[in-house]
Amino acid sequence: MAPQVQAAHTRQDGLPLLWRAGMRLLLGLLLGGLVSACASATAREASDMVSVPTGDFTMGSSEEDIQWAAKTFFSESLDYYRDETPAHTVHLEAYEIDKHEVTIQAYQTFMQTTGHVAPKYMDEKKFNQPTQPVVGVNWQDAHDFCQWAGKRLPTEAEWEKAARGTDRRHYPWGRDPVETFANVRGTKDGFRYTAPGGSFPRNKSPYGAFDMAGNVWEWTADWYQPYPGNMTGNDLYGQTFRVMRGGSWFSNMDLARTAVRGKLTPDQRQNYIGFRCAR
Repeated sequence: MAPQVQAAHTRQDGLPLLWRAGMRLLLGLLLGGLVSACASATAREASDMVSVPTGDFTMGSSEEDIQWAAKTFFSESLDYYRDETPAHTVHLEAYEIDKHEVTIQAYQTFMQTTGHVAPKYMDEKKFNQPTQPVVGVNWQDAHDFCQWAGKRLPTEAEWEKAARGTDRRHYPWGRDPVETFANVRGTKDGFRYTAPGGSFPRNKSPYGAFDMAGNVWEWTADWYQPYPGNMTGNDLYGQTFRVMRGGSWFSNMDLARTAVRGKLTPDQRQNYIGFRCAR
């Protein structure tokens, strides 16, 4: 009986051993696939952002800059431009910013994953194509998406440096306003409403970010406050308005300048407002 009992234990113990070995192999394969998938996702995420190095840049507009803008765009007063002044040096540590404005497709993934409500205009065909930038989002919507994506909204300074670089250019491509280089008001550029991201190869910043002039205004993290050294009175400064940047499909070339500071209350949901994220 003893040998038979021993044999029985060997067979019974052997099956779990084989099973455990198989499970370890399967687990290893699954984990390997998961690591590979995560690496691929990380690589895709990295490829969707551009890097802005540590360093100084000149933020805002000088008196000469606003005189140029007023003359170029036939403005009746310089008062509109005073919130861009004075030009001042800002030091930023290295960061990344999205290469493109957040798209309808990306926002739908966010909605499906989190149950977040659909933004305004999501049902309108002229604004809801997968590669168009999402619009109709308020500031909190934009903040929540960026947080979900492991990112954040860019500060006003980060946005401006990413758009203009360090040579004080008026537009991502240079100093001259060219209507066909960006999706701005009118149809000379080929689009009546928002355009798919990257539709304008020349609308590319020194660091490789697209559509930072026109297409949609982009929410930033900051409240609308005066720049250091700005002595011009403005009743709108404070913590009522959030800053938007870049102009939109509904803006002229003046509002698409890199230094322009748009502003709206954070609850606004308009068909000309979107965003991009930073990290």
